[in-house]
Amino acid sequence: MATIISEPQPAKPELKPLLSEPGQQSNIHRKEQLAQWMVKTLVADDCFLLDIEITSEQPLPLQAIGCDAGFRNYYRVQTPAQSLIAVDAPTATEDSRSFVDIARRWRQGGVFVPQVFAVDYEQGFMLQEDLGDTLMQHVLQPSTADHYYPQLLDTLLTIQQQPSDRLPVYDEPALQLELSLYPQWFLKALLKVDTETANIAQALTELFSQLIEAITEQPQGTVHRDFHCRNLMLTPDGTMGVIDFQGARHGPLLYDVASLLKDCYIAWPQARVDGWFADFMRRHPVFSVYDLAKLQTWFDLVGLQRHLKCLGIFSRLWLRDGKNGYLNDIPRTLNYVLSICQRYFPAHAQWLQERVVPLVNDRIKGAAL
Repeated sequence: MATIISEPQPAKPELKPLLSEPGQQSNIHRKEQLAQWMVKTLVADDCFLLDIEITSEQPLPLQAIGCDAGFRNYYRVQTPAQSLIAVDAPTATEDSRSFVDIARRWRQGGVFVPQVFAVDYEQGFMLQEDLGDTLMQHVLQPSTADHYYPQLLDTLLTIQQQPSDRLPVYDEPALQLELSLYPQWFLKALLKVDTETANIAQALTELFSQLIEAITEQPQGTVHRDFHCRNLMLTPDGTMGVIDFQGARHGPLLYDVASLLKDCYIAWPQARVDGWFADFMRRHPVFSVYDLAKLQTWFDLVGLQRHLKCLGIFSRLWLRDGKNGYLNDIPRTLNYVLSICQRYFPAHAQWLQERVVPLVNDRIKGAAL
């Protein structure tokens, strides 16, 4: 049963991926089910919200436009009236209820997220507004960055002004769980480093404890939790669109700032990052009263937590999910980790430089074979 949404318009052997042919067949079957549901939804009488008139016999092919780091698949469909995005979000892994709830509230609060026109929670299908194809990753260039980053940070500020009382809390257990991905998937599974030796285990425990302490002591509020250039879009009318927000939390406000300015998919000279950060802190209603040096420390450490997590996630995406495209982002992410560890945790930085860095290129090259 579809729910119509109405709202205001604003390889080496050890690196072989665990991807099976039955899973691929399941994706084809899911696409067929999604297409049938979509047509049924669009011919329903109450789909007047879209101002679309079609018949059940009218072909509406689904054009795949990719997937994300999760298990969602996205398709563009061209109706007689407009282009829509059909989403397959399997219920076993994806939380469509959270997506729809946040989309409705954030859109009403001034964040330009895609409008959800219809959703089937039982099957995990949605019809959404089409924001176009222009990811900020492809727009942000040395000549345009100074123009767009203040706008992206303004968009983030609007997100941070949304109420967070209905969001899960980004608490110590959640942060600890994310940090565990670093030794589990990056160090151990990808690089074959024995993380259970006493000295390594103790060093990681101390590192994680200091990061969590620094993160939980800073101002808290609404956190997108994946605010980066691949989840931000420049819509055809020039508006900044925000996607992939279903994992939002109540947590450290500097997390998304680090996610954007220390992006795992695009890197900038430190001087430019420092300038954007300092400017945003000066005009931020919460952070403007804090000492910039303290803010810098919080920013660096919450960014380190994120990048350690991302090293684990990128490794897992290849080893478990067969998505090897993220391997190319590991060296950039590891560079962020090295830079911050050299400043705050020199012993761990030295260990990474001596033990880990030499393994990374070999493992990534081996995975590409």
